[in-house]
Amino acid sequence: MFAAVAVGVVGIMFLINDINRQIRIRELRICLQKTSREDNSLDHIGLLMKYRVYKKIYENRITQDDADVVELRVNSILADMTAAKKVSMERYEYLSKPSLAVINLFRSIIRKGPIQDIRDDKSNVFLEIAYYYERNNYFARALDIYEKALREEKRDRSKRAGIHLHRGFCHAILGNYKTAKKELMTVINDYGDKPASNTALILLRYIEGFKSELDRILKYERDSTGKSEKLVRLLAYREALNVINKIEKTAPPADKPRILYLKGRCLENLSRKEKAIDTFQKIINENERSNYARLANRRIYISGALANNGEKVKNLAMGNNRVLKDTVFDRMLVEESRIRNIDDDTQERNRNLGKEMAAFERRYPVLIADKIESLGNRVMRSFKKMTAAIRPKPEAGSPQEVKIKIQTSDGNVFVGVITAETKDYIILKSLIGDVRIPKGKITGRTIMK
Repeated sequence: MFAAVAVGVVGIMFLINDINRQIRIRELRICLQKTSREDNSLDHIGLLMKYRVYKKIYENRITQDDADVVELRVNSILADMTAAKKVSMERYEYLSKPSLAVINLFRSIIRKGPIQDIRDDKSNVFLEIAYYYERNNYFARALDIYEKALREEKRDRSKRAGIHLHRGFCHAILGNYKTAKKELMTVINDYGDKPASNTALILLRYIEGFKSELDRILKYERDSTGKSEKLVRLLAYREALNVINKIEKTAPPADKPRILYLKGRCLENLSRKEKAIDTFQKIINENERSNYARLANRRIYISGALANNGEKVKNLAMGNNRVLKDTVFDRMLVEESRIRNIDDDTQERNRNLGKEMAAFERRYPVLIADKIESLGNRVMRSFKKMTAAIRPKPEAGSPQEVKIKIQTSDGNVFVGVITAETKDYIILKSLIGDVRIPKGKITGRTIMK
């Protein structure tokens, strides 16, 4: 009896000590993050990069191929930077407070100061959510959340300057140029001693230059495919979509892939991502030999790479590329893998999602899974036709590969041949490419006859 009690006491002491250690590690990490957030130069460079790249495209100093690679590279860096900021105490979420009270009781007996359970403040949580929506081109939603962050943050001038900077960027992309200028001038005038003011000054020059060229094109050029392409390169997506809607029905058939691609680019940046993916996939299904099919497929992959639930979309793009054989797409995958470990990318980002972000994602998803699923079902028939000619026929007398249907806990169903299996996951060779499925998510396996 005495031994059991002793073991129990020792176990409790070990538990309290581990909780204490976790709290102190959290305290240290949050203090370090606070320092890094004061000079968020990498994040600010991401805002300038979009304008810099599109200025070069507009001036024909860089190809769209190179621009796509640069965009994926920047997005991967920024996504990794955001994931690294998250601090989790889920391991002892419910035990931390009572355990901390016990620890502080003992510390008071030996006359030591109490340990504070420092929680990440609300403004940082809102900022991470707003960054996520901004990267996914949901600029209006991002603006709403930046407003929440601004209300929460009263004292940190560096953080407030960064919020105004991002608000200016979002307003500019939405075409609200006067409001964008007002936000950036706030950073320049009120926060001139902060690094964000330098970024705001450069960003304002870019925006004014783009706006001047936009006004000239709208005034002097007639509606055409070329005009809409110029508007897309000037980040004037609403104006470009208006032109496309006017010329789409009367345009010659040869211009259809180009028009659909430009239309998809507009929809992608106007918070209509499912419709954009549908439009891009239409180009691939109907004009797979067109260069615009390859351009469209890269946009599908980038859309999936940005979203927390975009693995299915990325798989669709990789399946497309088995037919398109786009070397730039392969280069994009190499670039992404150099920056982050894409094998565990989805699981890691989901683990790092806080409750607040998960709640926003459920309420305002950047991708609606049901719509993407229906898109996948529609293109499956065309994939069968497209791959029939390149699929090798089994030799006479050779064993047939056994197809497996796998169901997962998130509602997905995959059909294919298992090519590799470990204790943690399996690799399934399916019609849309190789799919990595964690074993913990598998709810059922069925051998297909």
